[in-house]
Amino acid sequence: MSVDLLSKIRSAQNLPSLPSVAIEVLALAKKDDVSIDELGSVIQRDPALAGKLLSYVNSSSFGIPSQVAYLPQAVGLLGIRSVKVMALSFSLVNAVRESESDTLDYEAYWRRSITSAVAARMIARKALPRMAEESFVAGLLSTIGIMAADRCAPELYGPILTLSAESARPLAEVEREVLGFTHAEMGQALLETWALPPVLSNAVGCANGDGLDALDGEDRQIAGFVCAAAAIASLFCKDVVASDLDSIKARCIEVAAIQESALEEILEHLDERIREVASMLAVNVGETANYAALQVEAMATLAQLSMQAEVDLVDATHKAEQARYESKQLLKERKAILKMAATDSLTGIGNRAAFDQKLKEEWSRATSKRESLALIMLDIDHFKRFNDDHGHRAGDAVLESVGKILAKTVGNFGFVARYGGEEFCVILTGEKPDLVAALAEKIRRAIEASSIDHEGATLRVTASLGAAWTTLDAGIKQPQQLVEAADQQLYVAKKNGRNRVAVNQPIGAAAR
Repeated sequence: MSVDLLSKIRSAQNLPSLPSVAIEVLALAKKDDVSIDELGSVIQRDPALAGKLLSYVNSSSFGIPSQVAYLPQAVGLLGIRSVKVMALSFSLVNAVRESESDTLDYEAYWRRSITSAVAARMIARKALPRMAEESFVAGLLSTIGIMAADRCAPELYGPILTLSAESARPLAEVEREVLGFTHAEMGQALLETWALPPVLSNAVGCANGDGLDALDGEDRQIAGFVCAAAAIASLFCKDVVASDLDSIKARCIEVAAIQESALEEILEHLDERIREVASMLAVNVGETANYAALQVEAMATLAQLSMQAEVDLVDATHKAEQARYESKQLLKERKAILKMAATDSLTGIGNRAAFDQKLKEEWSRATSKRESLALIMLDIDHFKRFNDDHGHRAGDAVLESVGKILAKTVGNFGFVARYGGEEFCVILTGEKPDLVAALAEKIRRAIEASSIDHEGATLRVTASLGAAWTTLDAGIKQPQQLVEAADQQLYVAKKNGRNRVAVNQPIGAAAR
């Protein structure tokens, strides 16, 4: 039956076809001399498609500062390449929606599809911006094999979806077990039948990681983006348990060749972008997941597993005294887990997650109490030289030393955290600009005066610091603006020769 299913999909039995306007757009886009007016006139014949293209141009995803009201202008702004892939996206959504059956949960289908599409585009924008829209379409198509299987053999495929949901096992794993192939391979077969570009069909076929090594160049990059996006979708759509978060992040970094900091930024904003795209495409995705909530759930799951292991040990020994002892130990472990999650393992100070949370809390408190808020950003000068000249252990020793100096110098006056790499931050509430500047200078001098003995060498360290201060009364609407202001001053300090402090003019209101 599984072989018959793949044959049915390849022959497009019982499956929707591409709308005529989408086919014409794809054909025109292949011509070297196609004009914007010619492309616009074809799109204009499909009012729904024209309206969605205008909606996309005016969305925050595209970032045009002024409103676009005319289709030719929208086509000109998007460019022929983007018009082609977006027209294909909108047409595919309509084709699938018009063929929806009663056997498949289409709310879950669209949630998975749009999550994959949005994540693939966000990843591409970080790693290969000019292929962002192709990556979006490939992500959108990565789940079309699910629809194809449901339309061709609902009696066979329905139980597979049920088993995956009830066992919290990845859908592809259950598909391989029952069918011998995955929805990614089914999707690739359908796209080849539609004669879509190989870059799209190959990326869809590799969505679960199969065949990635057989590709190269941009085809391999886009396939890697889609593979990472599919893994992210499995987490955000709760196809897998939240405790898989770290392994999925590691997988994304590997297959998409993306920095961890960039991936974190993508995950933090993904849910907002999913809702925006779902609204633009007029599809219902139900309730979307939030990255912060997933992190909490993952941590709680780990803590629960630890607790259950201890409880099982107590039950096995039947010792009441041991049970009380283990209960106390569990409380300590849970506190340790929470502390570990907020602590940088190398320096012992707060990590990036703790910094982000603390900044939100202090922002809220400063706003409600109308207090000032300041941020100092620090970057170790020429940090790469320590790794290059003395090895990475020397770099770790420098980071550890600077973290200790910061913690000792700032004390209880502020919150100290490692922002990432060789950058550190200090959050200060209720301090005036001159005191913020004085503390920044005190930190700089303390670092400059320090020396680090490492494997017979004495390492001298300096740092550049940028400080920003605001009363939050006006002009600054969100904490990220304070981060950007401090980062700009850090850039000024480095540009002016390093090993110095740069402080902004107070933003938000005059200094008091």
